[in-house]
Amino acid sequence: MAKDYYKILGVPANASDGDIKKAYRKLAMQYHPDRNPQQQTWANEKFKEINEAYAVLGDPHKRSQYDRFGTVGGIGDIFNSPFTRTTFQEMMRDLGGASLRFDFLDDIFGDVMKGTNPSFSFRSFGGRPGRAIFEAQPGQEINLDDILGHVRRPENIHCELAVSQLQASRGVTKVLKRRGKRLEVKIPAGVTTGSVVRLRNARQISDGLPGDILIKVIVR
Repeated sequence: MAKDYYKILGVPANASDGDIKKAYRKLAMQYHPDRNPQQQTWANEKFKEINEAYAVLGDPHKRSQYDRFGTVGGIGDIFNSPFTRTTFQEMMRDLGGASLRFDFLDDIFGDVMKGTNPSFSFRSFGGRPGRAIFEAQPGQEINLDDILGHVRRPENIHCELAVSQLQASRGVTKVLKRRGKRLEVKIPAGVTTGSVVRLRNARQISDGLPGDILIKVIVR
């Protein structure tokens, strides 16, 4: 079952992009482990959950797919979209402005970094309480592309799924098996041979790597 990302962020399904962004940043501050010292494990999970939700709903293209097909992305999506990456950077500045640590992000995003640059750590960008997260020379702008430049860029893969004429006309949910993982593929009604269904960041689930799975539909 796909997660209800709207419920996780506490916004209605017709929420504006601005409201979704505002809810994400508010919840990020609320569930920071430093603000939940007696429930740090729980807070970590909640923090991870809201980042995963925003990674999908914060990107108009991923949100559209989620609304239509119910497919889910991965937490690493937050780095791969210019929409969500910028907001994540703003969230980190929020944490720094509130003198909250962010080394716990290593645990949350560790899988995203795996196999890219083992020496990278969010701890590297920490500092004394009250010290800004990012430091730059006057006029120099810092962004996540500078900080996370080593993160492996998405690489899409292609595959095919066959459906019957009846399934094509009515729509159907099929199961794609890849590397021991089962991925649900919702084929919309009215597809024809050659139609492509995109599973956003599904490679994160099947391969542990960023990238979409593009499924070519074959009607038989």
